[in-house]
Amino acid sequence: MQEIENLFNYDVILIESQIEGNIGPIARICNNFNVNSLILVSPQVDHTSDEAKARAKHSIQYLKEAKIYSSIADVKGEFNFLIGTSAKAGKSYNVLRQPVFPWHLSEIASLQKSKIGIVFGREDKGLLNEELRLCDFLVTIPVPGEHKVLNISHAVGIILYELWKIKSQIEFESIEERISIHKEREILFELFNEITKILTYAEYRKPIVKQTFRSIINRSFASKEEIHALIGVFKSISSNITQKEM
Repeated sequence: MQEIENLFNYDVILIESQIEGNIGPIARICNNFNVNSLILVSPQVDHTSDEAKARAKHSIQYLKEAKIYSSIADVKGEFNFLIGTSAKAGKSYNVLRQPVFPWHLSEIASLQKSKIGIVFGREDKGLLNEELRLCDFLVTIPVPGEHKVLNISHAVGIILYELWKIKSQIEFESIEERISIHKEREILFELFNEITKILTYAEYRKPIVKQTFRSIINRSFASKEEIHALIGVFKSISSNITQKEM
């Protein structure tokens, strides 16, 4: 496969693909947009079948070199960000399905040195809530027609085009100064989790609050300075709470 520059560091991840005729066009789209690799999680069909190859055209290398995993949990550790996708956006009470739209991905496109996976669900029922919990946030493509669900290959093309379009307009010189790194965000999340453990707050609501906080931070793409400021505040809060309990 051709060498991919850091300017475009995405992998496309397909969960339990059910139709060979969809995998081929997705491989072709991956080649169009210089995607690093195609990842298949527990595929239900042969991704190297004659039909898949025929529809991949000159992009068969993505099929031959596709990485196979048994679950999305096994994939999670390979990436700094996982972007979930779904046609089913949630109501206000469903934190897991609060989406952003493709045109909101400007900051994700600027994560030059981060490894990003874009996760697409099954053709019939998309991503399960358990799988969405492993994603950093959810993207949905609003469709004006009566039928709201796009063919998966069309959805892959739209998301990749939006990322490419935004990326082509970004100046990369100050990326490292503007975007917090993965480890710093995790420190902040851990501090928040520790605070929720010691707060007098309904236990059944704590997972929702933790997920909400993680989603807000991930969607904000805060700078290093902003993350450091929040870490300082949360450390102070944790220390004050601990001292009062003594």
